[in-house]
Amino acid sequence: MRADEMPGAKDNSVTKPHVFIAVVLCLHLTICFLVLAKNVSHPGTSERLVSSDSVHYVDIARDLASGDFSMQYVKQRPHRQPLYPALLAIAMKLGNGNRFMLGAVNIVLEAVSILSVYLFVIALFQSRFAAAVGALALAANPFMDRTITARLLTEPLHLLMTIWAIFAFLTYLRGRDWRWLFACAVFLGLDYLTRPNGLFMAAAAIGTMALSDLLAYCSAPQTRPSLLRWLAKYSGLYLVAAAVFLVVAIPSWVPRLLYYGSPFHHGYLENFMWVDTYTEGHVCQSFATYTWRDYFAHHHVRDIFSRLVHGLRNVYFHIPIFMERVPLLYLFSVGGVWIAFRFAEREFRFLCLFLVLEMQPLVWTNLSNPSARVPYGSLLPFELFLAALFLAWFSELPRMRLWFAERFARRKGSLALASGKL
Repeated sequence: MRADEMPGAKDNSVTKPHVFIAVVLCLHLTICFLVLAKNVSHPGTSERLVSSDSVHYVDIARDLASGDFSMQYVKQRPHRQPLYPALLAIAMKLGNGNRFMLGAVNIVLEAVSILSVYLFVIALFQSRFAAAVGALALAANPFMDRTITARLLTEPLHLLMTIWAIFAFLTYLRGRDWRWLFACAVFLGLDYLTRPNGLFMAAAAIGTMALSDLLAYCSAPQTRPSLLRWLAKYSGLYLVAAAVFLVVAIPSWVPRLLYYGSPFHHGYLENFMWVDTYTEGHVCQSFATYTWRDYFAHHHVRDIFSRLVHGLRNVYFHIPIFMERVPLLYLFSVGGVWIAFRFAEREFRFLCLFLVLEMQPLVWTNLSNPSARVPYGSLLPFELFLAALFLAWFSELPRMRLWFAERFARRKGSLALASGKL
């Protein structure tokens, strides 16, 4: 049973005022801007805002703000991408380098993410309850709130691009409208312009959508066209989607092709695939020093299995539980996985496949790059949609619908009685 076909009357999401999300956004923006202002006003926290990895983005933004679009940063830092620095460059020009303006980019991006989650959940599930809880969970997420006010990092932009890509992914699988396939390719390209692992996300998403179309063709033997005709049509459409991705990603792969002769060269990041410790991999060089041959020359099947178990345990259990402090969103998303395989339509099962494929490189490299920030930032958008699936199903249970009806009927009656007395 589809999440948008569950029994019961649907919310009138078009005509009802969206007071809740307006209040959440106003409170979130106010609190975050106050915290950011406090951090900028103190020397220690102000320097931390642009320290470590953040200084790379600020340097690239400074070049872009000065009109230098040669992408020279690729020569020294091929593991960085240009979209987030481009947004910082706009804030840098508007605020004349003011750090509050730079930090405001993060806050605005997360606010757009919160609004997007709310609107997309309503569009997918017609559930105000699931949309409200999902938006509130993101607004109160301790990892995101801490990140956007303390550091200039790509997490908020990656979150937004992934949310948009997932919505386009689900909408395409639900209606087979090719415009959503191309829209998904656009958002995947923008995500790749944000972080290098967006390349894995693009391959996982487009591959999963292609698999879905193939299985849909195989499951309808009586109405399907000939195999050659179907292959010609779908191959052409997916080639166009790949071309859309490449066109959007031009600011990333063209400079790398010119400087290194390889369009997807990302420096030492490849080291983490083939070493066991962070020290071995993080050599801060423009070229990787290890390859798969080095790994398989010194490791056996037992080492591979042990590494996978280590990564799976950390990425899917330890990290999200630790990062969320009170892991309600994580628990709801686990419930969403159960609903995806038990009740919901198959687009949500393909979403789970998309998640697993997209996270696999992070699972594999968790041993050599044990940072919690990158894997959790990639897992969070999927948590939001899977949690919404569970909450939409839960709110449509007969007992829950009866409870909501009685609860709000009493509230409306009390308000009417109070207005009558006045």
